[in-house]
Order: sequence, then C-alpha cells, then structure tokens
Amino acid sequence: MSFGTQLIKLRKRKNLTQIELAEIVGVKQYVISAWENDRTEPNISQLSKLGDLFEVSIDYLIDKPVIVSMNEEQFIKTIENINKDANDEFTKAIHSLCDNLPESKKEKMLNVIKASAELLK
Repeated sequence: MSFGTQLIKLRKRKNLTQIELAEIVGVKQYVISAWENDRTEPNISQLSKLGDLFEVSIDYLIDKPVIVSMNEEQFIKTIENINKDANDEFTKAIHSLCDNLPESKKEKMLNVIKASAELLK
C-alpha cells in the first residue's frame, strides 16, 4: 500500500477532511491532496506530526511496520493498527488471541515473535 493510500485510510478513520488535517499538520489542503495522490511526500517533521495524530509509528504510517524493534506498548499498538486493516482470517485470529491474553502472556508472545524474526534473518 502506498503512503497516500495509508494516509487516506488513517484520515478517514479519524473522520477528518483534508482541510482539517492540513490545519492540524500546518500545511495547505493541496499539500494533503498531493500526499494522498502520491505526488509528494511529507518531511520527517510532518511524518512525526501525522504519527502522533493517528497514534501510529512512522514505519506504520509509511506501511513498513518494524515489529521486532518495538517495546511491548508499541508492539501492541502496531498489532491493533494492522488488525484494523486486516481482511484475512489468520490476522484476525492473532488479534483475537492477543485481546484475550493477560499482560504477562503478551510479553511472552512478543518474545516469541522477536525470536522468530531473528531466525528469518
């Protein structure tokens, strides 16, 4: 998914218009339109503002989640965001499993995923 498509999805999830988002980020509406149409990209400061607004990491915002480098809180938030986008049954099942786990088990699950990712390198 392109950055523009990701931005549209996140903006709509927050029920924001392009004009409202532009005001929050400190740019003109046509800049948001250019981002959403993948004609230009935001700078790092703007990406940071967007990440804070949408409560996602920059890597998620640009659709490149890096789960293995996250602490537990970031991991859980990323999984929540990924699962908001998920259409496949496997991802939905993982999300459901995480919802029902106590905090101590979520930490163990994070460790298993980190170890699995290391094996894939």
